Amino acid sequence: MARILIVDDEPSIRLFLSGLVERLGHKPIEAANGVDALEAFRRASFDLAIVDVHMPEMDGLRFLEEAKKIDPLCVVIIMTGYPSAETIIQTIEEDGYTYIAKPLEIERMTDLIERGLVFRRTRSRKD
Repeated sequence: MARILIVDDEPSIRLFLSGLVERLGHKPIEAANGVDALEAFRRASFDLAIVDVHMPEMDGLRFLEEAKKIDPLCVVIIMTGYPSAETIIQTIEEDGYTYIAKPLEIERMTDLIERGLVFRRTRSRKD
C-alpha cells in the first residue's frame, strides 16, 4: 500500500482524489495548502504527491522545490486548472514527475498514479 499526499485548496478535488487513491488500494493523506503539505512531508515519507499549482500560502511549484530538498526521489504530479507552457516548463525544471490539467479524468489520473508509483520504485532501486 502506497502513501499518497493529495494537496489542493478545493475540498471537492481532495475528496475525489482520496476516493480514487483508496479504490486503487493506497492510503491518501490530504492537505489544503502547500505549507500544511510540506509539514506532512517533513513528518512522514510518501510514495507520491499530487499537488495543485495555485494554492494560498505556498503554491505547488514552491512545494515541489522544497519537497525535493527533503526527498530528492519524491515523485510529484502537478495539476492545474490553468495550464500554460510556463507551468509545464517549471514542472520539468523542478523535476516534477508529470503535469495534468483539470478537469481531472479518472482513467488518466489512475494511469498517472500507477505509472508514478512504478517510477518511484524504479528510482528507489537505482540509489
